[in-house]
Amino acid sequence: MNNRKQYLLSWTLMTLAAISVISANSIFVPSLSYIADELGTSEAVASSNMAVSRVCMVVCMFCFGAFADLFSTKRLMQAALFICILSCGLSAVAWNIFIFDVAQAVEAVSRAMVMLTMQLWIAAISNKDNLASRLSWYTILITIAPIAAPSVGGFVSDYMSWRYSFILLIVICGTILTLLSFYRLYNGKENHAEESESQDEEAHKPKARFAPLETLREYRRVLSTSPLLKLSFSLGWMAWIDGAYIAIVSFLFIRELGLSASSLGLIIFTYVAGAFAGRFPILYLQKHYGPRVTFLFHQGVILLATVGSALYYFLTGSHSVLEITIVMVLFGFGFSGMYIYCLRNSMVLEPEKKSIYTSLFNSFYSIASLIGVVTIQVLYSLGFTSIGIFQTLMVVASVAMIAGSIMHLQEVKILEPINENQ
Repeated sequence: MNNRKQYLLSWTLMTLAAISVISANSIFVPSLSYIADELGTSEAVASSNMAVSRVCMVVCMFCFGAFADLFSTKRLMQAALFICILSCGLSAVAWNIFIFDVAQAVEAVSRAMVMLTMQLWIAAISNKDNLASRLSWYTILITIAPIAAPSVGGFVSDYMSWRYSFILLIVICGTILTLLSFYRLYNGKENHAEESESQDEEAHKPKARFAPLETLREYRRVLSTSPLLKLSFSLGWMAWIDGAYIAIVSFLFIRELGLSASSLGLIIFTYVAGAFAGRFPILYLQKHYGPRVTFLFHQGVILLATVGSALYYFLTGSHSVLEITIVMVLFGFGFSGMYIYCLRNSMVLEPEKKSIYTSLFNSFYSIASLIGVVTIQVLYSLGFTSIGIFQTLMVVASVAMIAGSIMHLQEVKILEPINENQ
């Protein structure tokens, strides 16, 4: 098989695997209120699976840096698919909310593995010139998961049962796992001579080992010396909104605004479609205008959405289906571009430590999303309505992101020499 064909087939197979695993986290979102009713629980308790899921994501991402180099990309992806199949099977037969929470915790492990495995594989076959564009195209492609999965899940829930959504994913993941078992992934080598030379070099490198304490020391060093957190502080608040929105959306639109799961699936489709569109500007802005303009563009779009929504509530006293949909489309547009921008930053700050930075960046992102879910549970327990919670999210995040923008612009000078050296 020639190099070009192997490259394209590897991209196809890896992307399909990522789409399938990530779908397991979003396919049931429009049905969450149905799940709560069937399993006999409240909004706050029903959304607990999202908190549990994100806790497992954070733990897995922290640990990933310690063992990422011990296994091949193929083995890591196979493990992720197998774990996802186990999770979907448990979800499909869940008879109470505790079992469903356990299933989603298991799913979080597979999702964390597939996300980090894909990012490191792309980094391994890329250089500084094409890393941002390949990451962008990858995230553009996997946006198919949150676009299609909620729509499919909402339709299946209205006409069959939410349990059949997970059975569908078992079949898809099982098929991809079988195909991946018989295929050799592209490794970035242009010809056999280079591959042989690379193998000789690899033979003389120290063997990778499991060193969790060393990994923790690297995490501490990065946290104490790197501008990573300041550069990503504003993104953390966006992840906070995103996690909270996913936790609240079914109760907000179905119970409070009177829509069906199918209709909600279409609204989630528009949100993710906005995120899909937001992946394209960074391809141009990062290349031609650098990090400062790229950041300001995406941050400006997000603040337009959040501040505009807060003002809408101030003027009308409520939120509407159309207004929330438009706000979240704008938010998704800016948020998706900002995620790629910040992920790329984490990989180029210290290229030789990509696995450490990638694990730490994704852990920070997942922690922020987890706090968003927990925020929803706390506000529900305090008696807030879904509309009131949405307004709270918009106001708090707007103030925090303005502060984060100042922090980012103070640190962005460190990225400018890196861009000039590419």
